[in-house]
Amino acid sequence: MSSTLTTARPEPGALGSFVHVGWNIQHGWKLAQAIDHLRQFAQERGADRPHLLTLQELQEDQAAEVAQQLQLDFVEAPNVRPGSRNALFFAPELFRADPDWVAYPGGVRHRPATAKLRCVHPGTGALSKREISVASVHLNFGDPGDREHQIRWLLANMYKDRWLAFFQGDMNSWPVWGCPLRLDGAEDKAWVVDRSIVLPDGSSRPDDVPDRLMTLRGMVNIGRYAATVLGQAGADGPTTWDGPKKARQRIPAEDLPPGGLGGIDHGYAAEELMRALISATIPNMPQVQEVSDHLPQVTEWDTEAWWEVMDAEVELVRH
Repeated sequence: MSSTLTTARPEPGALGSFVHVGWNIQHGWKLAQAIDHLRQFAQERGADRPHLLTLQELQEDQAAEVAQQLQLDFVEAPNVRPGSRNALFFAPELFRADPDWVAYPGGVRHRPATAKLRCVHPGTGALSKREISVASVHLNFGDPGDREHQIRWLLANMYKDRWLAFFQGDMNSWPVWGCPLRLDGAEDKAWVVDRSIVLPDGSSRPDDVPDRLMTLRGMVNIGRYAATVLGQAGADGPTTWDGPKKARQRIPAEDLPPGGLGGIDHGYAAEELMRALISATIPNMPQVQEVSDHLPQVTEWDTEAWWEVMDAEVELVRH
């Protein structure tokens, strides 16, 4: 993989822009380096730190450390398995959490960290009329049925008709447009089963159901939008790679989709919000690869356009 190239980049409006980073940081083994990179990604876009973060695979107490160092508010998902916490972080000067929101119920491994946020106007301090459901997600690595269940729960409970939503995380599955044609050529058959759906006729295919459900609901894959609509080459590329430890999971070239393999880490946003997107990139430098076996997704958003969507008068349907 090569670093993401940006070929078209809309300019931010009068309120400037804000930065989001989503990243599975591999059990937080190199948290200090990860935090340094998070600052760097933001500084490259004119900010001192990210304004919105969705991180996966944090260890105990690491969310509080990230929040303290970057001066962010945060919500983390409690988990019975140490080292597998998902967390989301938000800048208090830009976002305000709904204190009445009840988080994801127990009994799910890698529970998503969820919140409902209102936007704070940078000039007036007013709160937006609308809320946005935000989630840091890590879907089950070995059970496609559970992956579908988790996504269906998020969509049913956090993205009802005319609501706003922003989900990002490790989906452990592929997007429709970047899904392998088949997994028959991979040597690690346990991994093949983990990533496959068994069809009624007994055959199987690689799992793209989470992406299909998101798209059916009207959410937009942010990286794909940046690549195809904004012309930002590489924004929809792979987010993991075939290192020495994953050599047996390598998919032969003849089994890859025509446009190349998509990532398993994705950000999705309500379609209304996409007019606020300025850029999406997947940093892929050796220093970043040293932190995790996943690559981060960095997006920049026009604050004024985002506010206009968040503060619009919308009559919601009762569910």
